[in-house]
Amino acid sequence: MKRPFTAFALCSLLALSACGGGSDGGGSDGGGSDGGGSDGGGNGSSSQGCNAPDDLTRSTDTPIGVLLPSGSFERQSYTSAAEVAAAGLNAVSLGLSFYYTSAGELVYDFNGSSDDAAKERWTNTIACAVIEAKESGLTVAVWGQFIEVGSRGEPGQMPTEIQAPVLEATVELMPEVAELLDELQVEYWAPISELERFTGIENHNTYFPQMVAASRPLFNGIIYAQPNILQRDGFVVQDVEPNLGGADALGISWISYECDEQKLPPGQSLESSNFYIDAAAAQGITKVFISEVGGTQNTDESARPCLEKLIEYWDGATTGVFVLDMPSDQPGGASVKGNWQEAVLQSLRN
Repeated sequence: MKRPFTAFALCSLLALSACGGGSDGGGSDGGGSDGGGSDGGGNGSSSQGCNAPDDLTRSTDTPIGVLLPSGSFERQSYTSAAEVAAAGLNAVSLGLSFYYTSAGELVYDFNGSSDDAAKERWTNTIACAVIEAKESGLTVAVWGQFIEVGSRGEPGQMPTEIQAPVLEATVELMPEVAELLDELQVEYWAPISELERFTGIENHNTYFPQMVAASRPLFNGIIYAQPNILQRDGFVVQDVEPNLGGADALGISWISYECDEQKLPPGQSLESSNFYIDAAAAQGITKVFISEVGGTQNTDESARPCLEKLIEYWDGATTGVFVLDMPSDQPGGASVKGNWQEAVLQSLRN
């Protein structure tokens, strides 16, 4: 028996289309900004059905693939899951946007819709992307990100006065999302990626464990934490141990093609990741993989030695690696398909 889903063709946060123009959603390389600033939601006018096969399974293969912030294949350099697989890659990481209003309400699209139809579109969009990926034989990771309704560009820190209600509503929504992802046999799930960047390290340490606990009874894949290693005011800089909340794994997020310490944010270096790895080990978490690596802007092949160094440093060939592929409507955004980054990934699969 197949469970039916209806995928809606949704307008993008950054789409330069009739849905509205947008500004650059990416941060500068080495700045520690999120590469996941492109939203895959909105209101759509067309639909395409998809069904969840009843024989979906979880893969145990080491994931070597790309991270797609939009959460779909419609606006990335890879326009389908089949293209990812044809390139010799075996994994995809999909962003899932959690929208919030200036009043501190959690809603289901970029326009602020909160009705049942909007929630169905929101749910079905990620479900159909996952199904497409799974049917192409790909390992799937899904990670959450906060997007402010009506705000284009790089997602920033949430206003202090609304952080608590948004975070509490997100925790309440976690069981439903976790159950869906488990039904679809998603391998990896990060409730909110880089939570400290959106709401500060104190709220990360308070609410991330609650998100894990809310997901745990219903999601049987690997739950991972993904702090931003290069965050300018993050855990390393403030010398505060991150509470990884009983996650199964630590995802290394290095949103840059820069390895030179002199060009990284102040106080940051490649060794900064050891701060997180040591904290994870102290909390009983020994699985570490590269959940996101690469800059947001197109970079020539002179950056290849750095990417290869990062993958080797964290043993990505053995543990897993996802390279950032920016949405195609992102001016000057990093594009993996057919470029040197793809060749690096392919070399890990050979």
